[in-house]
Amino acid sequence: MYLLTRVTKNDADIFLKMLDSMSTQQMQEAMNWFNKDFSAKDYSEFKKKYPQGSIGNNNVMAILVNFEMQGVLVSHGLLNEDLYFDFSGIGFIWPRLEKIVAGMRKEMDESLFENAVWLAKRQKEWKKGVWRPNLAWKLDGASAKNQKKKK
Repeated sequence: MYLLTRVTKNDADIFLKMLDSMSTQQMQEAMNWFNKDFSAKDYSEFKKKYPQGSIGNNNVMAILVNFEMQGVLVSHGLLNEDLYFDFSGIGFIWPRLEKIVAGMRKEMDESLFENAVWLAKRQKEWKKGVWRPNLAWKLDGASAKNQKKKK
């Protein structure tokens, strides 16, 4: 069974700094554009619609670089994954980017955005093994911690 890990003050500090980086005007514009205007089903279509240097390409790259950074923090244990996945929208965004990233990696370098790819896979595992509706996963974690203290 999955046990929630304790979120530390350091996790919260890193998390808040990460949120600051996601709140820049550039990132807000990129996310607004992505949610409103992005449409490419695969890497081939992406390259045609959003050539290198275009606003669309720049916006997608900004989003991917952000996920890459977040993946580095979580995969190295520098940011608590429960805290990250409780907030992250990667589960909603990644399905629209997955085939594009796969095409980029095949064409350019398999290590490209490897932390973002890992993060998306890890989020699916986390959601399947941890998350439950109505914040029940948090309550179960608190109950488990309280039971450990009683022993």
